[in-house]
Amino acid sequence: MGKIIVVGSINMDLLFRTKKRPNLGETVKGIEFAQFPGGKGANQAVAASRLGSQVQMVGSVGKDEYGKILKGHLANEGVHISTIKEVDDSTGLANIVLDSDGENSIIIIEGANSKVHSTDIDDQLFESDDILLLQLEIPIETVIYAAKSAKAKGAKVIFDPAPVKEIPEELYQYIDIIKPNQWEAMELTKTSNVDQAASILLEKGINNVIITLGGDGAKLYTKDIIKHFAPRKVEVVDTTAAGDSFSGALATALNKGKELDEAINFAIKVSSLTVTRLGAQSSLPSIDEIGGE
Repeated sequence: MGKIIVVGSINMDLLFRTKKRPNLGETVKGIEFAQFPGGKGANQAVAASRLGSQVQMVGSVGKDEYGKILKGHLANEGVHISTIKEVDDSTGLANIVLDSDGENSIIIIEGANSKVHSTDIDDQLFESDDILLLQLEIPIETVIYAAKSAKAKGAKVIFDPAPVKEIPEELYQYIDIIKPNQWEAMELTKTSNVDQAASILLEKGINNVIITLGGDGAKLYTKDIIKHFAPRKVEVVDTTAAGDSFSGALATALNKGKELDEAINFAIKVSSLTVTRLGAQSSLPSIDEIGGE
């Protein structure tokens, strides 16, 4: 079994709970404030580590208190942090407004995440049985370089295109699995239909398109099939880490030799438990909690 390598963001999440999220120009009363370790990259790294994977994190934090806290937290979670550098910038921040329905709005301050460069990626980092997890909270040039380097060594590349931004066509050739949610898929492809969005992504040469549908489960698209995976009915508390827990679980299951269908069902199970709890990494389940699968 190989390792899971995450090249991505490391943030401190500043969470504001409120009954309803404010409209433009509106002030609303908050219920609670809390801060949690976050960042899509770090979330996915912790998700995979808690599920039993060997995980290496490549990223950047600032030379500040948040940076120290986040590196220490990742190390305590069993994530290898030798490839996390400290830079002369503030650690990345995410301002999350969470409403009583468990839905959120998020503002990201990149900070040190903007300093994750291709020079941080050692060509010897990847082996053929590894899995690379990528997102879009670091420079796109670094994402492309990491994907290309991993692919050259025969590693599997899973790409979570969030937050959505313009993606150079070059990147698609290195991706084995792309995993947007329904809104990201449509925004990425400039369409208003999930199936059409998947078709466009397949045409770009990606073999497996997984689109998560929130409370409606997920869909897998290949050139031969379209398959729907049923959701699990749960009481939603916080959706912040839903997508990241799915990605970490998907990578873990594939890393353990599971078939893609089985890996998707496992990822749905993990993300369903994640959304019943508050916070990003604090909500991520361990392998024992989800039944030791």
